[in-house]
Order: sequence, then structure tokens, then C-alpha cells
Amino acid sequence: MITEDKEISLLIHPLRRKIYSILAENPGSYFFDLAKYLELPQGTLNWHLKRLEEDHLIKSLKFAGKRIYYPAGLRSAEAERIFTVLRPDTAKKIFNYILNNPGAFQSQIAQGIDPPVHHDTVRYHLNRLEKVGLVRTQRSGRTVQIFPGSVAENLQDGSLTAISDSYVRFLLDKLREGCLHPEVVLQSKKQLVLRIECPDGEDMILNLKMSDWELLTPVSD
Repeated sequence: MITEDKEISLLIHPLRRKIYSILAENPGSYFFDLAKYLELPQGTLNWHLKRLEEDHLIKSLKFAGKRIYYPAGLRSAEAERIFTVLRPDTAKKIFNYILNNPGAFQSQIAQGIDPPVHHDTVRYHLNRLEKVGLVRTQRSGRTVQIFPGSVAENLQDGSLTAISDSYVRFLLDKLREGCLHPEVVLQSKKQLVLRIECPDGEDMILNLKMSDWELLTPVSD
């Protein structure tokens, strides 16, 4: 049975609006990070996340033992795994080094990033990067070289970090279905700003920024 709350919109609830807004600005957020930021009991947060997921506004996946949440339609599950792997600063530095030094050895990477790290740390992050296709290894005898993977090209050309027209249409339709009145304030491949007029008279602003990974490009010669 569809409840009145569902017929209007799950986003009418102020806490669920806040949760969705946070996820829209920070896709791929961890459950415990959300609970800490919102200062909510885990049971309360879990309830609201389940409601949002049941209404297909958000999705979740478990990766490396942790559950992450993201707005439905914004990025694929594959993309969320990639950005989860790249979340640590050391992982970003290692990946960026490989983009600029294809064919590097593990020892070179360990000493080439700033600050240098232990080779075991490099091995840990390389294994995670390889699992999602960001790097690939090539063995020659006892030596192993690391190259950018096939997915790295998609990240560099911006196809994983662009706000698609299909997502904008999905979100606008979803909001209109729930008796909300969305207005596009700003739309580009990297940013979407919506002003949403709610029946309670309180406007909500959703601000999505997809430009966090622009530094992950090779240095020009």
C-alpha cells in the first residue's frame, strides 16, 4: 500500500532531504561517516537510508567490507568502486604517478610520490587499483611494471565525472512525481544546482559538483 508520505515525496521529510543533499554533494559516502556527520543513532540513519533506497532515490553497495551510498542515476556502481579506491590521498598520488610514469616499477612509485611510502603500502593500493581497472601490471621475468588500466582512460576523458542529461531528467521527474517543484539554477557537465520548492514553504538547494578528479591527468611535456 502506498502511503501518503510516499505519494507526496520522501524528500519532504527534512532529515531525508538533508541526507539526500549530503549524498548528492558527496556520492560514495560511508554509512558511519554519515552517522557521525549527522550525529544520528545508527538505527535512525539506517531507517531513512532504507526508505530512500526503497524509493529508488539512492543506491548502496558493499566494497572492501564497507557500505557506501550514492544517488541513483548519478554514477554507476563501477564508478563508485573506483572513487572509493581513489579516496585515500596516497592512492590518488600513486595513481597520478602511474599516469605520468607508465611502466614504473613498484620501488620507483614508493620513492617517487611525496612523501615517499613503504613498498608494502604501494602494493596494497596497487592491488585495489588493479581490481577496478585503473592500473594493469606487466611481468617480465622477475620484474613487474605498472601501467594505466583501461578504466583510467574513462576517468581521464571525464566520462565517469560528468553529470549526464539522463540523470538530470531522472531527478527532475522524481521530484515532480513527489509534488515538488524543481528549478534548474545551473547545469553543466561538472555541476548541477537545483532549487526545490517544497509544499511546506521551505526551499531546498541541491548542489552537485563532479570536478574532484581533474588533477588526475598526465603532465604535459
